[in-house]
Amino acid sequence: MAQERRSLLKTRQHLLNEADALLSELPDELRSALPQTKAVRPRLVALRRRDRRPWPAATALRLRMLAEHGHTILELDRRDREITRELATLIAATGSTLDQLRGLDTRSVAELLVEVGDPRRFTEGGFGRFSGTAPIPASSGEGAGEPIRHRLNRGGNRRVNAVLHRMAVTQLRCDERAQRISDEARRRGHTKREAVRVVRRHLAAVVYRRMIRDLRARQDASAVAA
Repeated sequence: MAQERRSLLKTRQHLLNEADALLSELPDELRSALPQTKAVRPRLVALRRRDRRPWPAATALRLRMLAEHGHTILELDRRDREITRELATLIAATGSTLDQLRGLDTRSVAELLVEVGDPRRFTEGGFGRFSGTAPIPASSGEGAGEPIRHRLNRGGNRRVNAVLHRMAVTQLRCDERAQRISDEARRRGHTKREAVRVVRRHLAAVVYRRMIRDLRARQDASAVAA
């Protein structure tokens, strides 16, 4: 199901990109009547409500293609919501509590569960390498008080890394602990981007520990039931 959603997202993004290009090719008279936004969906909605006057053949073709794209995008949106509900049911059945962590929605939790599998195959450090959050030194920091630099780790599972990045960005907006970790990294001389990586490494450990805790809770419940 997670694979189906990834395919859905790819198809939807392709259609949104195509619709954006088609919208930019409409005559000024049509474009000026649309909402002044870069978002594609509001412009498609406004276009559906326009006057049904006759247009030259090229414009009429673009309008017909935009109408078809808009209909397909709405269907994909509906299916995405449906998959999300199904994923929530499956996640609840696993006993996972990852959705209690700030910055992880149903889709992100499903991505983690699918990509990680059994977390016992990793140590905490191993999970950092698997998720692409383990630091890669880029300097020795010889100078007094100079931070030891780390470059971006492009290895590991990029889907898990992307989930952790979104989680870090969310927590940096509204979670005091993540903000403290980032502020401390900045005080040590790290750049803003490096501070985000520090938070991401911290969250990788949090996710790993939570997955191990959930697994042990399931095992304990099974032992009691037996």
